[in-house]
Amino acid sequence: MLFKHAPLKFSKRYLRLLGKLYYIINPKERDLIKRNIGNVLKGAEKSGDVIKKTFDGIFYHYSEKLIMAYRNLDRLKKEINGIMEYSGLEHLDRAREKGGVVLVTGHFGAVEYMPLALHLRNYPVSMTVSFQKDQLKESLMERAKDGDVELIDCHRDDVMPKVLDSLKRGRVLLTECDEVDAWKTHKDKTIDAFGGKIMLDRSLSVLCRRTGATVLCAFIIRTKTGYCMNIVPVGENGENGEKVKSNIGEEILKTLEKYVMKFPDQWYQWKKLHMMRPEAV
Repeated sequence: MLFKHAPLKFSKRYLRLLGKLYYIINPKERDLIKRNIGNVLKGAEKSGDVIKKTFDGIFYHYSEKLIMAYRNLDRLKKEINGIMEYSGLEHLDRAREKGGVVLVTGHFGAVEYMPLALHLRNYPVSMTVSFQKDQLKESLMERAKDGDVELIDCHRDDVMPKVLDSLKRGRVLLTECDEVDAWKTHKDKTIDAFGGKIMLDRSLSVLCRRTGATVLCAFIIRTKTGYCMNIVPVGENGENGEKVKSNIGEEILKTLEKYVMKFPDQWYQWKKLHMMRPEAV
């Protein structure tokens, strides 16, 4: 009821209070996040401020998840439309002229609003998701029907055929590149990122190769006045139009790193950063 009816700012403050209580009860998780941030931002003068803001970002994320799931959809569209800015939509428009588009994001910023932000600009969206609660799945599935958003359940659906069908129909496929629990990696293949070695997930490279779809990255940054959705070219669609020969998965991960290092407090996958590292480097 709170996230359905209360003002957005109040809902976020309430979740922030619950989040602080959660980390008092779960100090090991809190310390792991602090340690992972400290290992990447070694010597940074403001690492303490980043850590504090990172926890606030985690709380904002979960409040946005609940708002997206339960708030009156028409009301939410008006609220978000008034505070959402866009940058780089021309890259998405050009890519869609060729067919389906794989739009890659991460556990970053206001990612929960990504389907809504695209819907507000009339883009047909398909999205791979992993539901943790049946109640949340039921709510989001119902709301997705009203917004021309197709949700592909990674736990129950035959994912690849549905993904391929979505792209063949010229839709925008939204997926995350830092879902480390689902990564398929080569332990001996790494890149330098986040202050050390990071393994590479093969899944995105396979998806891009099989579909031939244009690949772009997208990140919704929280700003002082609301949100800004950024569409970023990667790989063969590099900013200068050059043809990049490196692994597309590497290009995507390096793009994510660029945004995380610029806005470290908006990434809420810090607690799993160590899982991205190889066991032995």
